[in-house]
Amino acid sequence: MNSIIPNLFIIGAPKAGTTALANNLAQHKKIYISELKEPRYFDAHTFYDNKSDYLIKNIEEYLELFNNLEAKKSKYRLDASVFNMYSEMSIKNILQLSPDAKFIIILREPVSASVSMHSQRLAYSDPKMRELSEDFKECWKMLKGRKQGLYYPKACQNKILFRYDLLYSYELYIPQIQNLIESKNLFIGFYEDFKNSPDKFYYDIFNFLNIEHIKLQNRKHNKSLILKKSIFLEVLEIISLKSFKIREKIGLTGGLLYQFKQWFINRKKIAPKVLDNSDLNEVEEFFEKTNTYLRELKEN
Repeated sequence: MNSIIPNLFIIGAPKAGTTALANNLAQHKKIYISELKEPRYFDAHTFYDNKSDYLIKNIEEYLELFNNLEAKKSKYRLDASVFNMYSEMSIKNILQLSPDAKFIIILREPVSASVSMHSQRLAYSDPKMRELSEDFKECWKMLKGRKQGLYYPKACQNKILFRYDLLYSYELYIPQIQNLIESKNLFIGFYEDFKNSPDKFYYDIFNFLNIEHIKLQNRKHNKSLILKKSIFLEVLEIISLKSFKIREKIGLTGGLLYQFKQWFINRKKIAPKVLDNSDLNEVEEFFEKTNTYLRELKEN
């Protein structure tokens, strides 16, 4: 195998500890992860609505991420793009490039995962990436309209991020993944195990990868904080966007504007509202089939 071809993929699911997993695995000398942890090359068609937004345009650009001495010396070159799990085409394209690649999936109980994804959407100041309501139940009810292309943020370019129903209906994706990937190359873990017994979880991962067991610093990532809605911040976003071309022409990077915006955002971040179980009855009912599937998956 070409020594710059990635051969380890964390393909899902978002809000299931995948960022922490990728960063922690990168502590191992046998695993290399590029600075761009989620290149979104194979899953670009899922993550982005428009081709013009694709971060990496071709295979040469993608492989260049792994074209360095550290990557070449490593047993594994890791791509942690977590929207690959939603597309059969993504998996097929990965296997075409890297037939013996290893794949890792972490699955999280779908109701809590949906609530967590909603909170992440509220952490953004960019209106294109921010949920329309701070009320999760209200956003859940919007899903009926979202199936028809309605009730997305204005100028939204990543509609999949707002489809909680699709993101966490694992039974739609895992069977086709299992059909495409040999069982010896596929590790399916569960968020609850990752969170509650991380040492055991990594022990199993290292066995799966057939690499030396090491003690990891279990670094936590993606603490869920939401950004309070702010008219001032919305105006600041508009100023930043509208002034970009002018600033570019006169050589201003907007660094001070960005620093001020980040300072303001950090002051406005708060813990998300804790939902009562009674608030989630409709969501629990929707994911009943998924939870049954998860229980069966754990038993096998």
